[in-house]
Amino acid sequence: MGANAQTTVPTFTSGQVLTADQQNQSARTGVPVFAGTTERDAAFGGAGEKTLAEGQLAYLESTNVVQYYDGAAWATVGPASPGGLAFITGATFTTATSVSLPANTFSSTYRNYRAIFDITAATTTGNITGRFRAAGADITTSRYFQMSSGIDYNGSAANQSQSAATSFALGNQGSSAAPYWSWSVDFIAPEVSSLDKTIMGNLQFFDGSALYIGRQFSGILDTTGSAFQVDSFSVISSAASSITGRYRVYGYADS
Repeated sequence: MGANAQTTVPTFTSGQVLTADQQNQSARTGVPVFAGTTERDAAFGGAGEKTLAEGQLAYLESTNVVQYYDGAAWATVGPASPGGLAFITGATFTTATSVSLPANTFSSTYRNYRAIFDITAATTTGNITGRFRAAGADITTSRYFQMSSGIDYNGSAANQSQSAATSFALGNQGSSAAPYWSWSVDFIAPEVSSLDKTIMGNLQFFDGSALYIGRQFSGILDTTGSAFQVDSFSVISSAASSITGRYRVYGYADS
């Protein structure tokens, strides 16, 4: 806890002699400061403590926000995050044959997510595929449906579709020139068990035939007969190739 953090909000009684520490604590800040919500909730209503009432303010060190009590619940003053996208996780990877987001990247905290993958080097050309993950394992059953429409730099169509496959087909990565492969994608309600897992995004890659290709991509993990709650995603190099790059994942704020 920081220097201003409190564990109680005291109520003083008539004639009580106050210590220097008690007076300093009140003088240092007009808003009581707590390490987190547990300490905040424990600071009101106990023996010698202030009764929680409408209009009470509190600062939380854990999330760096100011809250107010509206008479029924705590609410945040202003946005809890700096914008509509909240950073969830990110990492770099080097000479890997597959890259998985951490377990529980997708959770009930956010309904929808944005992920950006970027492969910057590869040992040889090869296909890139993708799979949803649940409880630390890729989902490999024939439930992946997709379509993508696009064009190469020569103006030729570069379309693709598949049904009941064991993974999404996400293009090729080259090894002779950059850019190799990048993907910006939205995951729609991946953690909601009652829904199909929908992804939509943009693919850019350099394939083995020396073509720069861009595609609009959409896909579904069909959950018919199974209530999948997925919490992660894998990007896989299907060739005998290792890949180097980075990823970032963000959660969409609901308000």
